[in-house]
Amino acid sequence: MIKHNYTEPVSKLLTLGRPNDSQGWLDYLKMGIAGEDIPELICLLEDKDLRWMERPADLPEGGDLTEWYGQIHAWRALAQLKAEEAIPALLNNLQEIDEYNDDWYGEDAFEVFPMIGPAAVHPLAEYLADSRHGTWARVAASASLEKMAEAHPEVREACAEAIVHALRMYKANNEALNGCMISDLEEMGAALEHLDLIEEAFKSGNVDEEVDGDFEDLQIRLGLKNERSKPRQHSSLFDESPMPFNNNLPDIKKLAKKEKNKRKQEKKSRKRNRKKK
Repeated sequence: MIKHNYTEPVSKLLTLGRPNDSQGWLDYLKMGIAGEDIPELICLLEDKDLRWMERPADLPEGGDLTEWYGQIHAWRALAQLKAEEAIPALLNNLQEIDEYNDDWYGEDAFEVFPMIGPAAVHPLAEYLADSRHGTWARVAASASLEKMAEAHPEVREACAEAIVHALRMYKANNEALNGCMISDLEEMGAALEHLDLIEEAFKSGNVDEEVDGDFEDLQIRLGLKNERSKPRQHSSLFDESPMPFNNNLPDIKKLAKKEKNKRKQEKKSRKRNRKKK
């Protein structure tokens, strides 16, 4: 049961149900959502009662409640409103990627923050550098910075420096996080500028080479080498693709898929009732 009484037009978000992403995001502004609704949207985003709303006993197996998807619509609406005041709440939600295997937010995050704009760069940088946060939440923060640089070229340098700052802690970082940050630097065209640091990270053995290959793979993609001097020791997650290093899917989507297989069964009982396809 939802304890908070939401008013229109925010209350409409609780009736929309599962988003049909094959048709793109809904236009929430056309639904009447406006700047004055931002405080209530943040309240909806942080609504723990809604987040842990129990499945009704009479709900058919595989059935959904529209309310379960209200928070997805809320963060997308906040993104479309470019709601800078929502950044702390949105960042706080990143922890759920690790804690509750929330794929939906993990995949939306690097669209949400760039839509809000450059005001999110510094908070994302601080989040990424904080080792108290989970690996996949930090991967999402790094991916968000990479997409931010793409959407707002004027902050490219700041986004790259934020990732580089976190990568300097490669010895303490999770291997997959290091691999993703290196991949993000390459995507934003900043890998060559920081090649010495990247080489150090690879040499330390603390980079997951299944993310995007090893250091030689990177050198070849950057045009620094024509071919490998030694066989690759680890397969890339992209090796099954005919174009392994030009896959358009964000890294976190593939890595989250890989990580799911490693998660303990006990976490399944703590997942949200809603699930992405």
